[in-house]
Amino acid sequence: MKFTSLTTIVISATTMAGVAIESEDMTVTPVGQSCDSKYPVQCSADPKGWNNKNDFGFYCSPTGMILSVTPCDCKDCCTVIDDGNNFVCHHEPGRKGHL
Repeated sequence: MKFTSLTTIVISATTMAGVAIESEDMTVTPVGQSCDSKYPVQCSADPKGWNNKNDFGFYCSPTGMILSVTPCDCKDCCTVIDDGNNFVCHHEPGRKGHL
């Protein structure tokens, strides 16, 4: 009986370790992550693969949290426009955002 319990514990621990390792590779949306509150509209590259490593534009709250995200379908293509009030994704390299 004790041998069965020990086997169950080892299998459970191994499974939990596998889940923890696998979760490191999962990508999450940038919403809720920190941003520079001095700039309410920003562009960023996607180093973690959330948007297939393409750019994205986002809105930053006054408290420094990303509120919403719009993914681009290109790299180096997000540009902050309208005096920092909006952004656009285009297929020609432009000036990068503030992040």
